[in-house]
Amino acid sequence: MKIILSRHGNTFSAGAKAIWIGGQADPPLVLEGERQARQLGTVLQGARRIPSAAFCSPLRRTSAYAEIALATSGAKRPPVADSRLSEIDYGDWEGLSNIEVVRRFGARDFFDWYRRSIWPISNWKSEQNAYFDAIDSFLMGLKGSYRPTETILVVTAHGPLKCIGRRLMGKFGDFPVAQLARVDTGNICELEMGDGFLRPVTWNEPPGVLLPSAWPK
Repeated sequence: MKIILSRHGNTFSAGAKAIWIGGQADPPLVLEGERQARQLGTVLQGARRIPSAAFCSPLRRTSAYAEIALATSGAKRPPVADSRLSEIDYGDWEGLSNIEVVRRFGARDFFDWYRRSIWPISNWKSEQNAYFDAIDSFLMGLKGSYRPTETILVVTAHGPLKCIGRRLMGKFGDFPVAQLARVDTGNICELEMGDGFLRPVTWNEPPGVLLPSAWPK
């Protein structure tokens, strides 16, 4: 089974101050974010990768992104919201810029999370083990529900994607830690899942890298 993970598109207009937005804030997509969603849908259609099912977090920025992408691709089923894909509650980091986080909480905490996805000691309101367990539970649920030849689309925010990347760090030489620690808005990752394995096909790339699946007949 192939899982296409997509980070939702832009929620900040060009030139606007970028701040940390966790699971307690839910701004809508801006026009560029909607364009990114249509681009994903166009690529899915062109690569003949129409998802058998799609999931998103409860946030409107992920559900709207998934809905636009699916409608553009020609998919018939709407996305299913799953709370296990919820964004991290960043606590005292919420509403701050990167520079402000560094000044208030120190460069080590910030860069450990930003570059290596190491959960900081800062006052985040999400609990690390419970958060990782929820994401693992979601992925295992997919494995038991879909056939090996199916493609599943998952649209979520940055937190879940970084945690999945953290699980993969050090296991695949083609994907350095710095790459697995980040997914830019509108970019995708593709995973292949089977009995006892989960491996990245691509990570933090524009949707245009998607290719038609070549399954043996």
